[in-house]
Amino acid sequence: MLSALTKYYTELWKDCWSEKFTLDSWGKSDHRLSNHFFENLKPKWNRDFALRSPFTRRQALLELDVLSSLILGLSIDELKTIYRIQFPVLYQYESDTWYDQNGRIVFTASKGLPGVGFSRLEWNAIKYLESGTVERTIMDDTLPGGPRERTITYKAPFDRCDREKDYEECWNIFENRLKTT
Repeated sequence: MLSALTKYYTELWKDCWSEKFTLDSWGKSDHRLSNHFFENLKPKWNRDFALRSPFTRRQALLELDVLSSLILGLSIDELKTIYRIQFPVLYQYESDTWYDQNGRIVFTASKGLPGVGFSRLEWNAIKYLESGTVERTIMDDTLPGGPRERTITYKAPFDRCDREKDYEECWNIFENRLKTT
């Protein structure tokens, strides 16, 4: 779901497919993470099976961190310490990355995501919105056929994630799941 993004991954999807995928669920409770996503997966790849929003991709990567740590026999405190000490740039960027109610990044200080979301000046003018939407028009050159103008609508209120808190929430859920299997 993180890498099978286009039809060129159809064979990989087919080779990795398991009916158990449809029984899965997110390790965090958030309206931007629908468990129906898993229920709707099928053996034949479809573009809707790829995690496309920054929020869902972040969550999937975070859950891989937790699962890997559990398998390696680490404790939750060790995982959080590794995050803080070994990944200080990620720690810094995540503390200033904000999502809208649809899982889009509305603002980020990440230097690895230039042009994503609003500029700092624009962000300072909208960050306290409690409802409504704001729009941003960009030149999108990621699709075949060349650049085209596209308007992105962001839905307020905006919030940011706490990776350590999310690690803990997922840890508890996955630890319980592993005990029952």
